[in-house]
Amino acid sequence: MEKHHFKIAEFAALCGVKKDTLLHYDHIGLLKPQWVGENGYRYYAARQLPVYDMIAALRRLGTPLSEIQDYLSRRSPQALLELLREKQTDLEHERQRLDQMETLLRDAQNRAKQATQVQPGEIHLEHCPELWCAVVKAPDFAEERFQEAVYLLHVRQLLTWAREQGSPSQAPGDIICQNSLEQNKFLEDYYYCVVPPGTTGWDIRIRPAGTYAVLCHQGSYESEYQACRQLRDWVLEQGYLIDGDLYEEDLVNGFATKDPQSYLLKLSLKIKIP
Repeated sequence: MEKHHFKIAEFAALCGVKKDTLLHYDHIGLLKPQWVGENGYRYYAARQLPVYDMIAALRRLGTPLSEIQDYLSRRSPQALLELLREKQTDLEHERQRLDQMETLLRDAQNRAKQATQVQPGEIHLEHCPELWCAVVKAPDFAEERFQEAVYLLHVRQLLTWAREQGSPSQAPGDIICQNSLEQNKFLEDYYYCVVPPGTTGWDIRIRPAGTYAVLCHQGSYESEYQACRQLRDWVLEQGYLIDGDLYEEDLVNGFATKDPQSYLLKLSLKIKIP
């Protein structure tokens, strides 16, 4: 009998779990006590702590109890090495998933903060940095062969792929190309997600750094087209030249408000001052 031993409640406290967890592990044969006294009390040895810690680590990685039991039934240094290699890969995937979540939450926080600092309806000039945008071409909704479900799947694939590349995008934004604006067309030509510079593997359009006329429009998506016209007309009235595409991004959308009239859309149009 080992010199240092613990009753089940004491061992559970050392492990940071409820006693019922250890009882369940004992019942299924995953982690049995070192011995059981004549009085029926369960006793655990200090050397069992590392075993519990490994079980707990595997559980946090989502490993089923049955898989852990299978390993313990055939445990060996080689089997342990194989298991740890597999779980290291799982851990890397989980770390990537958490990094994506952190990027998404940080971007949402920045947009919400920005939304509290702008004056809806005002137009101003702003220097915008270069952005790499993965895009999907917008469909002609009037085409007979257009299928909304299929198209939404393409947009969803874009968003999923972009996030895997490190994109912070909550939802795709819109691009209206310069030639469309010059032809009085204000329907989106592309949907886009921002991706890290140098990203490959998808159709990419680069928003160049430069001076942009910016309008933060408050209203529903249906009112966005009139706001784009307003921004385009303002640029021409000021004597500026349209020097690129118009980009739309959400600052406040359906996740932040129930009222579509309270959406806040940031419209940015590249210009040149003669």
